[in-house]
Amino acid sequence: MRKYLVKLLIVTLLLVIGALALMMLGWENYQTVMPFIPLYFAVVTGVEHWTIVESMRKSPRTFVKNFLGVTVGVLFVHLAVMSLWMFTHVQQAKWFAVAFCICYAAHLVFETVALVVLMRNASKKNEEEKKNSAE
Repeated sequence: MRKYLVKLLIVTLLLVIGALALMMLGWENYQTVMPFIPLYFAVVTGVEHWTIVESMRKSPRTFVKNFLGVTVGVLFVHLAVMSLWMFTHVQQAKWFAVAFCICYAAHLVFETVALVVLMRNASKKNEEEKKNSAE
């Protein structure tokens, strides 16, 4: 889990640096909330990953049910946060939505790759254990 958190921190820092670079360049549509969007996604993605990994330790049925539930729940949380901000800050809604979607896509790709690698490693580990126990 430590390696995952370090990689998540790196992705988040890159996105924060990108948002701060827009500020330094004097981009006219820059919003002060932009550097905080990656931090929000880092927290939500970290909690999501931890929940999914914990459910992997249980039965496959429990994992599938928990994975789908967590994924749908996180999507609704993202939708609620994005909608709340956009309805309360109408003038800034367009560029907030763009920044939010960029961070969402970056963290979605990161989380998907991390889960695929984790599943492959677990599968290889199980195969090696079966081989060793058969010998």
